[in-house]
Amino acid sequence: MLSRGDIHYHPEFQFEDGTSSKKLLVLLNTPGDQELFLFLKTTSQRKNKPKVPGCIETYPPLFFLPAKVDFFDQDTWIQLYQIYPIHPIDFGKDKRFVKVGTLKPKTLKTVIDCLLKTQDEDIPNNIKRMLRPKIDESIVKLKKHFMDR
Repeated sequence: MLSRGDIHYHPEFQFEDGTSSKKLLVLLNTPGDQELFLFLKTTSQRKNKPKVPGCIETYPPLFFLPAKVDFFDQDTWIQLYQIYPIHPIDFGKDKRFVKVGTLKPKTLKTVIDCLLKTQDEDIPNNIKRMLRPKIDESIVKLKKHFMDR
């Protein structure tokens, strides 16, 4: 079962402009049956980005993780300005997605808090519900996961 906070590597992740490159992506939700997989891209390319740990609210909004504080070996910026929704069928067909690690739950919570703080008006309500599911929805997903085993 894929869980929120999982980090996936993709050797040729395709962007909306048609280009592609190697990417590490952070899964923001624990997708249920037929729910979208919500990902954020990461980058270790500094290119004038601030090195202030945590939420960076300036445009473009980012979340900075210093090297070795959590999963990443290098300084890493999680790019908050674009959520990549991937349909479960497309995710299942693309065998190039490889889980390589997981963010600590506290780190993921602060990333999602920052995302909602900086992008709230641009995120549809259905996506917000997936980012912060009600506790009973989370319990149902866990129960299903263990019953399927």
